[in-house]
Amino acid sequence: LRNNAQHSCPKPGAAHHSAPMSRVCGALAAACLLAAAAASSTPLIGGDADANGCIASAGYTFCKPLGKCIRSWESTCVELEETTKGGKEGEKEGEDKKEEDGEEAEEEEEEERVLKLHIIVLTVSCLVGVSLAFEITHEHLLEHTSETMRPIIVGLFGELTLLGFIGLTLFILFKMSWPHELSEYLYGDGEVIPELGESVHMVLFLVMVIFLAQAVYLARLGDRVLNKWKDWEGLSVDRVSERTIRKHKVLQSASLLSLANTSDEQVDSLIFSLTRDRFCVVRDLHPADFEFASYLGIALGRTLEELVEVPVKSWITLEIVLLLAWQVDGLLGKRDKLMGWILAGYALPLMAGLVLAKLRRILVQHTAPLLADAERRGGRGALKAITNRSIRRRHAQEERSFKKKGVKSPPRSPKRPEPPREKVLVHDTYHHAFWSGPNQKSKFTLDVLRFVPLGAAIYIAILLLVHAPALLKGEVLADYSIYVRLIVLLIALLPPVLCTIYVREAVDDFAIAGHVESLQNLRFVEHVIRRQRTVAAFEALKVVTFLRKPDIVRAAMRLSDQASKDEREERSWRSIFDVFDENQDGIFDRSELRVLLTKFSTATENKITEIIELLDDDKSGEISFDEFYAFGRKLERYVRENVDPHELLKEMFEIVDDDRGGLITVHELHQTIREIGQELSIDDVYNLIKDIDDDGNGALDLEEFHLLLHRVGVEFVGKPAH
Repeated sequence: LRNNAQHSCPKPGAAHHSAPMSRVCGALAAACLLAAAAASSTPLIGGDADANGCIASAGYTFCKPLGKCIRSWESTCVELEETTKGGKEGEKEGEDKKEEDGEEAEEEEEEERVLKLHIIVLTVSCLVGVSLAFEITHEHLLEHTSETMRPIIVGLFGELTLLGFIGLTLFILFKMSWPHELSEYLYGDGEVIPELGESVHMVLFLVMVIFLAQAVYLARLGDRVLNKWKDWEGLSVDRVSERTIRKHKVLQSASLLSLANTSDEQVDSLIFSLTRDRFCVVRDLHPADFEFASYLGIALGRTLEELVEVPVKSWITLEIVLLLAWQVDGLLGKRDKLMGWILAGYALPLMAGLVLAKLRRILVQHTAPLLADAERRGGRGALKAITNRSIRRRHAQEERSFKKKGVKSPPRSPKRPEPPREKVLVHDTYHHAFWSGPNQKSKFTLDVLRFVPLGAAIYIAILLLVHAPALLKGEVLADYSIYVRLIVLLIALLPPVLCTIYVREAVDDFAIAGHVESLQNLRFVEHVIRRQRTVAAFEALKVVTFLRKPDIVRAAMRLSDQASKDEREERSWRSIFDVFDENQDGIFDRSELRVLLTKFSTATENKITEIIELLDDDKSGEISFDEFYAFGRKLERYVRENVDPHELLKEMFEIVDDDRGGLITVHELHQTIREIGQELSIDDVYNLIKDIDDDGNGALDLEEFHLLLHRVGVEFVGKPAH
């Protein structure tokens, strides 16, 4: 049929057939194909779909769990069901795992946040602890440092603040991106320059620590030197031995090396005494009435303060040295660098030794003519021309001689006018003896000395951080044993020790040489005089506190006077006696005692008479200095053994607190000091309390008054709480 259909119908596209004829042939062909298919025994593919639409001839069967047709050779219905279940379970497990991972991530984030918070709290706590330690150390040093040495502590902490700011600036700079970028560009490694910055920061920190230790050590030694000078205050040049005089003469022609390495306390005390007497003559003061040691103490404190300051000139000098070291560094190996650094370290004590020798030569040359003049005027083997006994002290000696003879001291005759003395002038060219003295006086010498402690701190910091580790590891001097390298390290550590010794002695000598003659400081002189008046006023107030109570006076007079006499103590009681001796005639009588007691108590005539009788040992009706001094020594012993310092403090506070308001105003303190007989201006009194008035109310409470008495050196009032 197919063949017949094909032969009976023309080919499509023939030009001579019409369109209807073509449609008839097409329909005929389709009918022939259907008839042939029906007659064939093989079914037509695609015509055997089951009720679910799955064509079996194509291999499809219906999978009920999946609800669709599948082929058996691809996968069975059961396997697909398990896979589906597994897929669903996997999806569920995946979701659970995602949830668990999310929870774990949140927990890790929370732990990380808590850890960061802990680190922040710990860091801040450490910073707070360091700040507290800094402040506590500052307050401790101020509390346990004498008033004259406090400037060095103030100056030191000011410099530490500056160095801390520099360290913070370096830290911020090296935390920026540019050091890493520059390091990457120059070295191919972004961490080289930042690591060098950390090393510089570490060196700077170590320099600060060493500098701090040096300054504290010098301040402590300053207090010892001040106490030594106070002990020398009682010495007189007429008691100097021939041996000490010969040593002084030897030093007059000694070399700088000998001067730098010669230290004799007897010669130093002679220089101190001669310089003191010359200073007092120039200032028209008397050595017995002026505390030259206190003047030098102020000068020493200011010198140490300048020593720890780092001026612009020092920074420029350090920069020049750094640039020179930078140029030399590239030319030397590790061994040569170590040796060069050790040599540079030894240059520092050499510099300090030269300054010390220069200062000692100045002092020896300054006191040489004073010593020669004293020898010429005095007797053989003694220096009697210069003495530190005042006219009032000679009066006391006369009274003692009268007592030994059992004769009442004669009445004082009116003072005769003394003939006018020739005015002694300062040596205007004295400062020329210093290096660059005509132009800078003593400043250049101090600048040279100032460079030594800072240089020593830098030297030891770089030695410990750079050269010492390389030396111990064998990177330097590897051919030598560890013992040889340790010896080299000990030799390298010696310069800072020598610097400390030389600087300490040089500072002591500079305090004397740099503040006499044309270099004397009049402001320091006025400060010492004001302080002496203040101390005398408060000491007299303390004595008045006990003189108001005859029972205490009687109990004190019954004590024995066994302690050895001390000239410093005698001078202190002389200043108190002068407060009572209003007309300065060497005695005080009933009227003078009445005037003083009635100012601070309701003293009756009977009480005044009783006190006079207790103190008047020779029954002359007057109190001489010897009698008053004997009472004072016994009173000191009684106070130490029987009086509560806090009760004494409260009584003195109540005397000054005139209006009983619980505070001592500037006016009340000024009025009390004036009534005791000491002339201080209202500004002087204000300057006296302004550093002690912690709350800034312009008045002193009991604790602040206690601190004031402790600062000026009033004894037997205990130690203040802060």
